[in-house]
Amino acid sequence: MQPGADEVDYRETADVTEVHGAVKREHREPEAGTIPVPLWLFSLVLFVTFGAAFYFGQYNGGFSGEVFNEREGLAASGADAAGGAEGAAPVVVESLAEQGLKIFNSNCASCHQASGEGAAGMAPPLAGSAWINGGSKRVTMIVLKGLHGPLHGKTYNNTMAAWGATLNDKRIAAALSYVRSAWGNSAGEVTPEQVAAVRAEFASRSEPFSEDELKEINGDIEAAAAP
Repeated sequence: MQPGADEVDYRETADVTEVHGAVKREHREPEAGTIPVPLWLFSLVLFVTFGAAFYFGQYNGGFSGEVFNEREGLAASGADAAGGAEGAAPVVVESLAEQGLKIFNSNCASCHQASGEGAAGMAPPLAGSAWINGGSKRVTMIVLKGLHGPLHGKTYNNTMAAWGATLNDKRIAAALSYVRSAWGNSAGEVTPEQVAAVRAEFASRSEPFSEDELKEINGDIEAAAAP
């Protein structure tokens, strides 16, 4: 009986070449081994690691979620003075009003304009506003909860958005501090503690304020600082 085609590698034969041919066609058993890491790859990983560590050390913001200036924590801890290179430029910590300029441009300038003059029929002016130059409580209430309806005898199509859920106390304080010191305004700085106190007072309110409600607030009295 002749073997089938699939048995050709295993039939008895005196031809040694054919026997060895079947063996040669078998795959080699896999072996565990090591391959050295290329020097260029090792150098690249080392460079990226040190670069990331340096960047994180410089821009950690003092590991605080309340820090708007990412380098503020360094100045507070004296890291630059103690560990910085000799002759290195000191870290400049921005004031609340300086930080507020960036926040205002990002969130408010589209309605109130970079000049603070507002837009006719859309948003009221902030420059020279009696409410802006008065106490901080009224304007803090507006930023936290928003404002709707006519204002100072004028109707505005836009409703002032409530920023309380979007911006934290420090960012609101910074934006208000900028507005109250820009375009000829001369009111005092607003602190995060003052914003926190107003936020706590109106925590249960979900509706924006109206002009009549705000008129009942003594705008000349500063918001009490949180204990």
